[in-house]
Amino acid sequence: MDLISTRALAEDQKIIAITKSEGSISKNFIDKIEEHHSKLIVVKTSKIIKSDSKILSEIFNLIANLSTGYIIFLSSNAVEIFFEIATTLNVVNEIVHYLNSKFKVVAIGPSTQTSLKKHRIAVKEIPNDHSSTGIIDFFSQMKNNTFSAEIIIPRSKKADKYLKKKLAKLGFVVHEFYIYTVIPADLDSLWIEFFDLLRKNKIDSLIFTSPSNVNYFFKILQQNSSDLLPLVCKIKMILSIGPLTSKELIKYNIPFSEATDHSLEGIYKKLYINE
Repeated sequence: MDLISTRALAEDQKIIAITKSEGSISKNFIDKIEEHHSKLIVVKTSKIIKSDSKILSEIFNLIANLSTGYIIFLSSNAVEIFFEIATTLNVVNEIVHYLNSKFKVVAIGPSTQTSLKKHRIAVKEIPNDHSSTGIIDFFSQMKNNTFSAEIIIPRSKKADKYLKKKLAKLGFVVHEFYIYTVIPADLDSLWIEFFDLLRKNKIDSLIFTSPSNVNYFFKILQQNSSDLLPLVCKIKMILSIGPLTSKELIKYNIPFSEATDHSLEGIYKKLYINE
């Protein structure tokens, strides 16, 4: 979705900016925003670099050899890259069979579930809290019945060790595989347009959707237009999608509100229903 020209904006139209890495924002979310006479603009903060395909060979061998277990997908990006690599190795059908027959597949939230369903994967569980904290709460409730159960997590190399440490402490055997990494996005015309909107005090709300998006947003801003940094704090509403994202915003002394439901739906409710 492209940024629109500031000349095309209606005088009373609210402008909401959202940070993202690769991939697209849910059309349902965009439609709901626009129903409120608001315009959503998307700022790409990072780009994805896939790991070598041999990493999926390691995951595939483990999946094939385990009799049962869990596999956790923490983002739609992780799902898409997982299956891109599987396609390259020509093992998609085998992986789909193993995941659906031997594993309980856990998706962190609805958008991740949608990506998995697109690839014919039956999602068994989604935590009520769509965050790493929700994943931990979910597994803590079953630890007495699944001692030493094995968990596979395909994820970003930039991820911290918080989730793995917490799950291991509960007694699970955790296998993390770093199937991609993220790096700062290039400065492009969309960023230039965003800078202009920010300078003219046209941004009503700014949404951060992950810890890495927070870090890369400020890195790009500092490197290319550091004079705008004070203006970020003047944005009427800055929203965090969840606790780990909030933790990063605190480091930058940015005032924010956190969505109660850690999802785009929770962000929408915070924007328009004040939940």
